[in-house]
This record gives sequence, C-alpha cells and structure tokens, in this order.
Amino acid sequence: MTALLTIASLGGGYGALPIFRNVAFTVEQGQTIGILGPNGAGKTTLLKTIAGLLPAQQGEIQLDGLELQAQRGHARARLGLCLVPEGRQIFATMSVRENLDLSAAAARFTPAQFKTALEEVLALFPRLAERLDQMGGSLSGGEQQMLAISRALLLNPRVLLLDEPTQGLAPIMIQQVMTALKALRGRIAMVVVEQNRDFLRQVTDDIFTMTAGVLSAPPQTAKEQTHD
Repeated sequence: MTALLTIASLGGGYGALPIFRNVAFTVEQGQTIGILGPNGAGKTTLLKTIAGLLPAQQGEIQLDGLELQAQRGHARARLGLCLVPEGRQIFATMSVRENLDLSAAAARFTPAQFKTALEEVLALFPRLAERLDQMGGSLSGGEQQMLAISRALLLNPRVLLLDEPTQGLAPIMIQQVMTALKALRGRIAMVVVEQNRDFLRQVTDDIFTMTAGVLSAPPQTAKEQTHD
C-alpha cells in the first residue's frame, strides 16, 4: 500500500538548536502509529515540524506524494494534515458551538456539509452535544480535549496528529478519548504522541519510541505488544 504521510531524514528544533534528527516513518491510509517517549524527548517539536508550525532543519515531509516543506501550517491543514496540540488550546471565552464554527469556516463547508460533519462529531463525543452553549473555559480537561479533537475533525483531516491527548485527564476521560480514537481508527490516518504506553497499545497499530531526539522503529506491532 502507498504511504499517505512520508517522513524522511527529518530534523528540527528551535533556531540553530537541534531537538530531533534523522526521523523517518510512513503512515498508510487508515493506519494509526504511536510515538512513545518521556518529556523532553522531542515528540512535540516533531509534531509541530510536521504540521508546519516550526521549520524543518533537514529532511522531507510528503503528504500523498506532495512535498510540504514550502507549505505553511494553515496550508498543510487545508491539505488534510491537522494537529491537535498539547494543552488543547481552545478558545476559553467562546462557546463550544463557536469553537466548532471556527473550524467549519476554515474548512469552507457549505451549511449542509457543516450540519452533517457536526452531527458526526457530536455522535463521536455526545458529551459535547450537551454543552454546545457552554463556554470553552468552563469545560473539564477531558471535555476540552474532546473539543480540540472535534475542531480538528471538522477540518476533514487525511492525517490527524495528536499531541499528548491524555495529558492531565482523569481515568474516565482517558477512557472516553480512547473510545473515540478506536472509532476513528481505520477511517483516517493518525499519529499519536504519548507518554502513556497502555493508551497507545489500545489505539495504535505500531508504536515507535523517541529518546533524546532519536526515533526507534517498533520491534513488533502494537497489536502483538498487547500480549506481552
């Protein structure tokens, strides 16, 4: 199967300071890969570089064969490479509905298309349907994470990049996020960065490990690892 997202010899960091180097992996249509590593390993910097929020210092990023190095973050998002950032970064003083409306505007939906897309997102996260008129800042951490994922899904992503989706969440909220990602698995391609190994084992096909800016390929599939 042809790779949808191809990362080759990628290096990046902040200014002249390198954070990660020689990262290489591919993601096929419908595949979910995990990247496991501690704080400071370079995981977030890697996702920001892939998403176009930081410039690459070396290497290649391709989406379905299209070179992305010259594309800025908003252009990559419109092409279908969408990031759910660490810390959620929702608009706290806007309602849940208004947060979702912004994504719909960015995706240039017609009213009918937005209605259908919104129904699909709210079916995935029914808790948000009960809070459409509630301010984003008044949501729990788990609800904010659901909203952040929903905003990205309304951009109709081809590859969804998720940075630490379980960070700071209560166990019951982690379970709900896990259930949603399991439902998405196979429908869209995803790259999930996490420190929670057990979570990654449940939602991914393969798990890479990142340590001190170096990405190690998985010795076996995540499915096989669940039987360790």
